Amino acid sequence: MSKRIVINPLTRISGFMEIDVMIDQNQVVDVKTKGNLFRGFEQMLVGRSPFDAVYFTQRICGICSAAHSMASSCALEDALNIEPMEQGKYLRDIIHCCEFLQNHIRHFYQYTVPDFVKIEQNSLFHSDHDDFRLPKIINDRISQNYFDSLKFSRLAHEMLAVLGGKAPHNHGVFIGGITTQATAEKVVHIDSILVKIARFIDEKMIPDVYDIARFYTDYFRIGGGYGNLLTYGAFKHYKELGTLYVDPLVSTMQSVEAFDESKIQEKIDYSYFKSITNSNQPNEEVTEPDMDKEKAYSWVKAPRYKGFPFEVGPLARLILSGAYNNGISAMDRTIARALEAKKITEIMKILLQQIIPGVDVQKKYELPELASGRGLVDTTRGALGHWLKIRDKKISFYQIITPSTWDFSTRDDNGYRGTAEEALVGTPIQNPDKPAEIGRILRSFDPCMSCATHVYSLGKQVKTIKVF
Repeated sequence: MSKRIVINPLTRISGFMEIDVMIDQNQVVDVKTKGNLFRGFEQMLVGRSPFDAVYFTQRICGICSAAHSMASSCALEDALNIEPMEQGKYLRDIIHCCEFLQNHIRHFYQYTVPDFVKIEQNSLFHSDHDDFRLPKIINDRISQNYFDSLKFSRLAHEMLAVLGGKAPHNHGVFIGGITTQATAEKVVHIDSILVKIARFIDEKMIPDVYDIARFYTDYFRIGGGYGNLLTYGAFKHYKELGTLYVDPLVSTMQSVEAFDESKIQEKIDYSYFKSITNSNQPNEEVTEPDMDKEKAYSWVKAPRYKGFPFEVGPLARLILSGAYNNGISAMDRTIARALEAKKITEIMKILLQQIIPGVDVQKKYELPELASGRGLVDTTRGALGHWLKIRDKKISFYQIITPSTWDFSTRDDNGYRGTAEEALVGTPIQNPDKPAEIGRILRSFDPCMSCATHVYSLGKQVKTIKVF
């Protein structure tokens, strides 16, 4: 017997997302992930000073704002032909590390843990399913760590604010590195906080994720998707340190190869956008919104690499760096996020040791009349790209492809579903009235739909789950 499940909104994510799932014989046979939010940040930037991009694009998201400041700064450096000092790169990458830690701790405990752990029950922690398997002693320990994690997530933002001025929407990251100088006091302050966060990750977060995995082994067999992985590289190509994490790479089931930027296309076959063609390279055209487009179902576009959907994020980075080889699944994705948090603390310690207090990495920048540039960085959720063009010293073009656009893209006319859509297909649903599997798999990607969709569509019913 066929049923249709609509979850709107999917809770415990960043932004607004609706899931439309068809099941037959209690197995998912088709999926549509729908981004219900249009932001228009690319259009807002046209005509403004290129320097504004660093601060405007951060407002796309309050969760991963530092990521956008990184990508826009790199795009401007490319356009202005600026090579930042190594000290500048170290300092802004330290800020980026802080956001990685804040995001990963928050997502695992505040977004993922309630799927598997019974938190202290009150109106704030009401569960929409009853598939809880942990022994009480483990459940209660992780439940306590859920509350304790709030302190460490906040501490990560405190570290970020030491160099960034504030968090979110920092004022630190900029062309050439950061806008301030590091002092010995600031370095010691950050290092003292990092010790506490690293201890929490080692002693609490990693044991917690492995305990959850031990009692939910079936999630190693679902949520895999296509198996295509992509990274723009992370904490890489330092002059003296080399690559501390991963180089730009892609992999399919057949091979691993160097990433080639020219192979990216963005399709809009099923997105609420129109353009001269339905497929463009990121630096070619900014599409126009079209809510009346026939067959469209989402504001999220469809990035493709060599014509195929790819997964981005912590699991992709760990596998491509050679640090993880267990597999690709919903549970592997969740474990990878915790393991990457530990990796980031190690990278951050190395970068802090390289800082020379009192070095000024800034200078006066002259804007060209005509230029173009791109900034490709890997952030908490995966590959983030900013592309810009400058004409008459003003922004004439801006394009953004976020990690959640890669992972939560629409399908395309070649028959490929988006990465997250494909990850759900074939999933067994034990109880269609309480489809815990759907939320668990989708949250394993850590979706940020505020970033992916870039005016809210009225008329959507707020009821979370409907079964037809």
